[in-house]
Amino acid sequence: MPDLYTTIRAAVIDAAGIGVNATLAAISGSRHVLPPTYADAPHKHNMTEPGANGMAAWVSIDSAASFANRMEDQLKRADLGFDPLRVHVAGRTLSTLEMPHRAYDAILRDAWLDGKSFRNTTIGQEVISACATNASAMLRYDPSVLLFGGWDSTRIGRKTNDGNKWPASVSVEICGRNAVVVQRAGYRIDPLRMKGDDQDIVEDEDGSWHLVTSDAEKKLPAKSNANKNIFPRRVKPSEINHGNALSLDPKGVLVDEIELFGTLSLTRLRRYRFGGTADDDVAARTLLALMGIYGIAAVIEDGLDLRRDCELVADNVVWAIRGTNRSEAFNVTLADARQALEHALSVVKLADPVLFEADDNLEQLVARSR
Repeated sequence: MPDLYTTIRAAVIDAAGIGVNATLAAISGSRHVLPPTYADAPHKHNMTEPGANGMAAWVSIDSAASFANRMEDQLKRADLGFDPLRVHVAGRTLSTLEMPHRAYDAILRDAWLDGKSFRNTTIGQEVISACATNASAMLRYDPSVLLFGGWDSTRIGRKTNDGNKWPASVSVEICGRNAVVVQRAGYRIDPLRMKGDDQDIVEDEDGSWHLVTSDAEKKLPAKSNANKNIFPRRVKPSEINHGNALSLDPKGVLVDEIELFGTLSLTRLRRYRFGGTADDDVAARTLLALMGIYGIAAVIEDGLDLRRDCELVADNVVWAIRGTNRSEAFNVTLADARQALEHALSVVKLADPVLFEADDNLEQLVARSR
């Protein structure tokens, strides 16, 4: 049986992509999970509109962008040198795997090396100039851009719309099927046994409060989202953390199934050239593909601890190389993925770490914001 490196190297030559699917379950065994919540979403979760029976066909449990961040964290923890560009700022060192915009991030933009800002250094100029027909500099200095995508959008001053854009080559999501929104009850028991409902307290802007003592104070506006910055105002005991308090909010769903599904586009990777021979291009694409495979496998293996009440495990994981009229299953273990990735790194040399220093303006901006 071919090893994983050989299997993936063959796939990057002519396959359309690599698919991964997994059946997930809550560690607790419950059907109740907590998807991410959004204040402006109709049901607080990203989901299709529930039908007459209150059931939604689909609910997002982890988005592609969120899963990409989890993969970046695993690649960072692997400590294999995928993030040579680093910035020392505010007493800590951050790498491109920790920056939202990767090689195009404002933190790196506002850092210096040998008296030059990043974009004016030789490294910066090479990274900015990288393109699909010669992506060698991006490969050496920040391969995560080629895998997760990037856009040179953090320039300041006179801007044009010609900043390089790299579409993501990997996308993994987790969703729930047949979801029903449930309410979560919250209750605080006051040891003083006070009720928390009556709006008979006046709150002042300095944080002090007193009981309503006059008819004029009884007519003060009650606290609400519309007048949250108006003082003095009437509030309930529960709003100053006294009294019993009950809340019922739509939060969480009951689901029939939880699925992980992802794609690593080999077609997209084949659009990139790396300034060498055809074999060099294949080796580079193999490295990028294995970065994606390792990242996905590491996230799954580490346990999908997405958030409170959403701790998941994979019951079944299926990998396949896919193309037109083609689907070839293959096995992936985390140990095999790391071994293959380390071999790929022995073939493709990335840059050694380079440490930039944040400029004074960035350091002062951080200090003032704390």
